[in-house]
Amino acid sequence: MPRVVVIHGYTATPSANWFPWLQQQLAQQDVECLVPAMPDSHRPTAPAWDAALDAVLAAPSPDTVLVGHSLGCITALRYLERQPASVHIGGLVLVSGFSQPVPTLPELDPFMEPAYHPQRIRRQVPQRRVIAASDDDIVPFSYSQHLAWELAAPLHRVERGGHFIDRDGFTRFPLLLETLQPLLS
Repeated sequence: MPRVVVIHGYTATPSANWFPWLQQQLAQQDVECLVPAMPDSHRPTAPAWDAALDAVLAAPSPDTVLVGHSLGCITALRYLERQPASVHIGGLVLVSGFSQPVPTLPELDPFMEPAYHPQRIRRQVPQRRVIAASDDDIVPFSYSQHLAWELAAPLHRVERGGHFIDRDGFTRFPLLLETLQPLLS
């Protein structure tokens, strides 16, 4: 059975944004969807987030699809980097992601070290997608565009989506659900 693990971002919780809606939509398709509460999301540390994700996702498999949002994207990449090269998962969808320091969020810079290896991720995850909005006021579009380029992932560009959070009107996210469908087969 496919399993989707959503890694929320900085200052978020599992009950925020479009996460509960996605869980409900996937449950209707008999797809397990986990949204773990990442520790201290207002003052995140890379070691704590790494440990939390490792605990939730102890046994990744080709039936596992990771969805990262914002800081959850680099957390997902860090997770994959820690896995043996022989581990493969079914898919990776990164929303408003970044893999380099964002000047307006210096408190997240420690998540960039050690650097991940895009070519390794491409071998571990055959199906990769990036979703980003041109008008994102938190993570500039060019950062997500760079991430898509690094991963050789199709980039789904949305003109008006902001950071895909509830204050931008994102309590539902049909494009993400549509993007996930082929990764769940």
